[in-house]
Amino acid sequence: MKTYKLKISGEIYEAKVVEYTDEHAKVNVNGTDYTITFIEDDTRQVPKLASQEKAVPIAPTLTSGFEAGTGELRAPIPGVIHAIKVKEGDKVTKGQTLLLLEAMKMETEIAAPMDGVIKEIKIKERELVKEGDLMILIQGDEVKPAPAPKPAAKPAASAPAPAAPVKTDTVMYAPLPGLVVDVFVEVGQQLNIDDRVLVLEAMKMESDIFSTLKGRIKKVYVKNGDSVQEGEPLVEVEG
Repeated sequence: MKTYKLKISGEIYEAKVVEYTDEHAKVNVNGTDYTITFIEDDTRQVPKLASQEKAVPIAPTLTSGFEAGTGELRAPIPGVIHAIKVKEGDKVTKGQTLLLLEAMKMETEIAAPMDGVIKEIKIKERELVKEGDLMILIQGDEVKPAPAPKPAAKPAASAPAPAAPVKTDTVMYAPLPGLVVDVFVEVGQQLNIDDRVLVLEAMKMESDIFSTLKGRIKKVYVKNGDSVQEGEPLVEVEG
C-alpha cells in the first residue's frame, strides 16, 4: 500500500490508507490509525476498494532475525505463521519472500537474507511463534562453520537458581503480551487445531489466537478483560 509523505506546518508525516468504504476510511499516520467518517451524501464519485471480510494490511518486508554465518532465520517479532511460500530443497534468492507472519492483524513478509537452499523448515502454518524462535535453516556461501567454543571458566560456587516453570504440550501459552478481549472456549469443550481460542489486543490492535492443541479442554486460565504476558498459560487440554 502506497505511503504518502506530507508536510504540515513544517512537520513531516507519513500516511497511508489501510481501509476504505463508502462510509469511512482508516488512515495510518506515523504508526497511529485514525478513522475518518464521511459526511457527504453523494459518494458516487468516490473510488471503491475491493471489499474483504477482514482488512489485513501488508507490512514492510523484513529480513531481520537472521544470524549471519549460521543460516538460522529467526522470528523478528511474535505472531502467527500465516503462509509458508517455500519448501525444503527450494533454491531462493536474497529478498525473496519465504513466509508471511501475522501479528496484530498485520501480515509481514519475511524475506530471504541471502541466496541459498532451504535446508529445513522448523515451523508450520498457523503456528504461534515468539520473537527469536528458529523458523528456517538456509544453506549458502555466506554460512560458515561456527568457531569452536572456548572452554568455559569454572563458575564460583553459588546457591542453586530456582527452577523455571515446566512447560508441557497440553497447555497453550500466550504468544505475546496483551489484553484478553474475547474468549471463545470453555471447560469440557472439544478443541481442535486451528480453532479460534480468543482475541488478544496489543498496541491497540486485535489479533485472533488459534489453537495449537487438540483435546478436551481441562482448564481455561483467562477471561475477558484479563491482562497476560508472553508465555503465560491460556488453555489446558486433558493429556
